[in-house]
Amino acid sequence: MKKGIFICAFILLISAFSQAEDPGRIQGQVTKAGKPVDGVDVAVKEPSFSTITDKNGAYSFDRIPPGKYTLIFTQGKNSITKEDMVVTAGTTTQCDVDVEWAVLLNHAVTVHAASRRTERIVDAPAAVAVVEAAEIERESAHGQLPKILETIQGVDSTQSGLYDYNLNARGFNSNLNRRILTLIDGVNMSMVNLGVQIWPWVSSSLSDFASLEMIRGPGSALYGADAYNGVLNITSKDPRYNPGGNLSFSYGEQDTARLDLRYAGSLGRNWYFTVQGSYLESQDFIRSRNESVEYAGLPMEVVPLPDDKLKNLNAKIRLDKHFANGNVLSFEVWGMGDKGWVFCTGVGRVQSKRAYQPLARLNFKSSHWNILAYGYQTNWEGISLGSGKPLSIDTYRLQAELQGFTDFAKGRGRLVGGFSLRREGADTSQTLFLDPKDEHMEALFGQADYKLTEKLKLVLAGRLDFSSLHDLQISPKVGVVYTFNPGHTLRLTFNRAFQSPNYNELFLNMQVKPPVDLSAIENGLSSAFGMDLNLGFKSIPVLALGRENLQVEEITSYEIGYSNLFGRKLLVNINGFRNQLKNFISDLLPLVNPSYGPYAPPSGLSSSVQTAILGALRQNLPPSLFALMSNNLDDGSPIFAAVSFINAGKVNAQGVELNLKYFFNERWNVDLNYTWFDYEVKEELLGDKITSNSPEHRINLGMAYISDRFDASIRYRGVDDFFWAAGVFAGPVKSYNLVDLTSNFHLGDGFSIGINISNVLDNKHYESFGGYILRRHAVAGVSYRW
Repeated sequence: MKKGIFICAFILLISAFSQAEDPGRIQGQVTKAGKPVDGVDVAVKEPSFSTITDKNGAYSFDRIPPGKYTLIFTQGKNSITKEDMVVTAGTTTQCDVDVEWAVLLNHAVTVHAASRRTERIVDAPAAVAVVEAAEIERESAHGQLPKILETIQGVDSTQSGLYDYNLNARGFNSNLNRRILTLIDGVNMSMVNLGVQIWPWVSSSLSDFASLEMIRGPGSALYGADAYNGVLNITSKDPRYNPGGNLSFSYGEQDTARLDLRYAGSLGRNWYFTVQGSYLESQDFIRSRNESVEYAGLPMEVVPLPDDKLKNLNAKIRLDKHFANGNVLSFEVWGMGDKGWVFCTGVGRVQSKRAYQPLARLNFKSSHWNILAYGYQTNWEGISLGSGKPLSIDTYRLQAELQGFTDFAKGRGRLVGGFSLRREGADTSQTLFLDPKDEHMEALFGQADYKLTEKLKLVLAGRLDFSSLHDLQISPKVGVVYTFNPGHTLRLTFNRAFQSPNYNELFLNMQVKPPVDLSAIENGLSSAFGMDLNLGFKSIPVLALGRENLQVEEITSYEIGYSNLFGRKLLVNINGFRNQLKNFISDLLPLVNPSYGPYAPPSGLSSSVQTAILGALRQNLPPSLFALMSNNLDDGSPIFAAVSFINAGKVNAQGVELNLKYFFNERWNVDLNYTWFDYEVKEELLGDKITSNSPEHRINLGMAYISDRFDASIRYRGVDDFFWAAGVFAGPVKSYNLVDLTSNFHLGDGFSIGINISNVLDNKHYESFGGYILRRHAVAGVSYRW
């Protein structure tokens, strides 16, 4: 059935997107003082074609008949005309433009991930915020990508240590949060078994990132599982448009030392390359909890921290071939590794002892097609600090995706469609799962945009997801965008999305506490009956267990968004949403897995002996512990089925996100955003308290000064108190107020010095219950560009 669907889809894609051989092409780049300008309207006067420049300032027109043409470049009231552009069959005409006009503000920024195609941020059918390369560079000394995003409206980022984050949006955060799908150039680098990001790895290439697009709200209609609350789309710099080198070194508190190198250039014959690498070594705010804890309510641990320092190494090589017809072929290899990273899980803290991940990516882009293939393997070893048990996992992921896009109805409509195939697996050497797992996923997706009028655009999108981990999922999206005038839009959207259970929730079989010794009971019974019972009571494991019949979590969302740029000075964004959520996968809970019933003695024993065994256990064990005693499904040996998972709960949630940004001039700006979030539990399982793990109120205020020689910014972040519950970590998080400061001075001849201070006032606080006490972290850096 699935093969038939994919064959039909392939035929339809070829029919929809295949075009006759291009008679000719026009391409070029729009720059200002050598820097790319995105969001510029580029139109061919006759016949009528139009497009906009992307983040590289690049544009192109295909299938242009031979002849002379006039190109018009427009942004707001500014315009430049290029006449007599000659196009001949089978060739590409280059038309680059360097403008002198004042570049318009944020409403000209382009995004890609909202529709899987370049469009202005104000035309996108989703709530999107963008951090561009210049801002990433100003903030990069601390080496923490989620910290760059934590002050965006609607973003809920909790920091457990210097490099342990849970990035979320619109409620229901958690330890090992995976409700935001994170992609780097289309690659999902999450841990296969958990679905979460290893943030030290994601942050290791900050110098090579061109933009961060944060899409808030469900995104399964185009991206499938785990785009539950949004998508973080990270784009790397194109070596053709970002040549040169950058070497930087930073050092700061907690003995933080970071070295970063990036160099890009041309190899000739339209071949371009990037080499990039980084090394990070740092202590953290973490401390051992085997003798004492930082604050009341934290569980004690069995072993101290084996290592008090994080080390992270990253290296990447990328090659791009630009063809004369505008097609681009990219190939890259990437290797990442770390040790010492500590993160909180539902069963306690875990420290990484050794981890590495080699990755390869191949990407072909043309005017109507994007073909992506990638694969990686992750080898990880760690230790559970709560039980002292070593952990090990080997995983792999192979994925291929074909996407086509084209215009129709003389440019009034746009069509994007494609399909994706994925194979992945995990082997934990029986430390997390009993057996290796190999799974597969297939998906079909598409989106159609159509301008009903010059101001009103209709958006229809949807995706079918097939998987060996869950039933068929259908994720629809409907949206309308009304444009009053450039930079002034109103948006209404309807979305459905889902989150698949991860491997741990489905297949977990992990020791969470030291084994229980009941040999005294076994010896007493053996003496009483005059026989060796061999009950296996000497070392009974205490286990956290997965549940293979879990359903996907589902969310239905209704959203309204409004944005306007008043007088080219004040940018206003307002988003309101109403979400309906169901089938929550619970935290690890006792007595919820029906596969593990009450303990039964070996069936080969007489009924009188079995009765005596059960009576002795009831008499000597606390009732709560006896209730957890069960049998191993494979060999019948005794276990304590301590905790497992279950689908439970329905919740209605709503919120408002407000952002105001005022530009005094091209150098000074001030930014204020506020987020309100509330929820109501409609159904809840007894013993499982559903909490959003998010504050009701968050506010961010920042001011920045940016010039060619000097830049400085100061930011305030205020977070309301809230309750956090994630597995063994459950308790209150007190409100906190933080101030961050960043400053960079450009000395000339390519040299710069800067400082980044997080939590300037040294407000000792924790941001999730179970997280560490966070303090000030100051890092100074020096860099050289050439």
